[in-house]
Amino acid sequence: MADRKGLARIGMRAVGGIVGIGVAIVAVVGATFLPLPDFAIAAPSKTVTPVPADQQRVCPGPLLALAADAGAATRPSAVGTPTFASNADGVEVQKHALKPDADGTSRDEAPLVASVSTPQGATAPPLFAVAQTQTAFTDDLAGLAVAACDEPSSDAWLVAGATSLGQTSLVLLSNAGKVDATVELSIYTESGAVSAPGATGILVPAGAQKVVPLAGLAPSASAPVVRVRTTGGEVVASMQQSYEQGIQPRGAELAGASAAPGRQQIIPGVTIASMDAIAGAQSAEGVGVDYPVVRVLAPGDKDAQITVGAVGETGTAAGNSSATTVKAGTVAEVPLDHLKDGNYTVTVNSSVPVVAAVRTSVIGTATRDFTWFSSAQPLQKKLLATIPTGGSAILHLSNAGESDRAVTVTALSGNGSPAKLTVPAEGGAVLSLWPGAYRVTGADGLRGSVSVGADGRASSFALSPPGALAAPITVYPN
Repeated sequence: MADRKGLARIGMRAVGGIVGIGVAIVAVVGATFLPLPDFAIAAPSKTVTPVPADQQRVCPGPLLALAADAGAATRPSAVGTPTFASNADGVEVQKHALKPDADGTSRDEAPLVASVSTPQGATAPPLFAVAQTQTAFTDDLAGLAVAACDEPSSDAWLVAGATSLGQTSLVLLSNAGKVDATVELSIYTESGAVSAPGATGILVPAGAQKVVPLAGLAPSASAPVVRVRTTGGEVVASMQQSYEQGIQPRGAELAGASAAPGRQQIIPGVTIASMDAIAGAQSAEGVGVDYPVVRVLAPGDKDAQITVGAVGETGTAAGNSSATTVKAGTVAEVPLDHLKDGNYTVTVNSSVPVVAAVRTSVIGTATRDFTWFSSAQPLQKKLLATIPTGGSAILHLSNAGESDRAVTVTALSGNGSPAKLTVPAEGGAVLSLWPGAYRVTGADGLRGSVSVGADGRASSFALSPPGALAAPITVYPN
């Protein structure tokens, strides 16, 4: 009897323990599903939209020539005066000149700085564009050179120039800021990277321009590419190239910065002209110099497998694409001599990031010239394009997307009706324009350029989107 009572007590205790455990489990599970008080304290913050800084554009200034005197062979002198055209949408443009590095006879022979301020209360900065043009006619230097005036940068790629026989190239460094800039030039050629002691520690004073002859750093280079990096202040970098065959000047050009390294480079508005005359004018001294080429650099440590293709601005393919290998750290040039006269978008697709640009030539009845076409960055939805004087001007738009795009071009002067353009998918469109300023809408994601040409004269510049201004930021106080 006692054993039965003991067993009963043990059983009751076991059941009680099991019930207690069940109650505990239910309590824990219930707590996980019940909403608990939130004791977290969010960090205080505030979204602030800064007042946009003044927009600034810096022009390369007049064409330059090196002194003929052997004792001052690196001293540049201004050759004539460029014409500047600046426009802004609804605001006044302020202008002043930089201190030139070159000798000149007047203050007009200096790089120009143009700037605009955002009106108080405006929700967006004004559209703003500046360009310059100059035609030179001297015994040693002749040609048409148009250029867009650009924003300062701390890193830029110049895919242009040459220092081989008859070629003169100058790196123009313009510092419109209030702080001195120290510049380092990284130079690549068809033979690889160039080790040049004078390419580092180049001081560009605030409010001044510095001119660096490329031949002193990379002599006898037929296909250089220059990377311009700064510390301290920022600069606008451009390349002036001129060509003289024998005693005859064969053209001059001002080339702006190309797009940063990427696995795809798009070069809109490439103009091929007078190919029959170019083929017939080749001589033992200049075979191949005038033929159109794509210059490509693979700046990394891996070889680039590239494909170069061209599409006419009517949207039709222009012959077979070219595939080749560009060795790491070297510059290569791919000929485009299979193209007929016309306007093209040239695309370089690569296995690794590259930089690229296209050079073409033109022969007229009495003169000849050459042009550099830089790879372009994607545009924003609205922009201002300033069309300079100097010849017949054409606006080129390229569409790498998969659907057609509608673009409207309106003259700021109010003369004439807005022009409507359809830019086909994987194609391009062109519009002839008079000198002046034009508002372009619907261009987001497209690439654009402006070309100017006359008999035996040609030049071009890419359209660039403005840098980011006054983006909202979130502030967290300590």
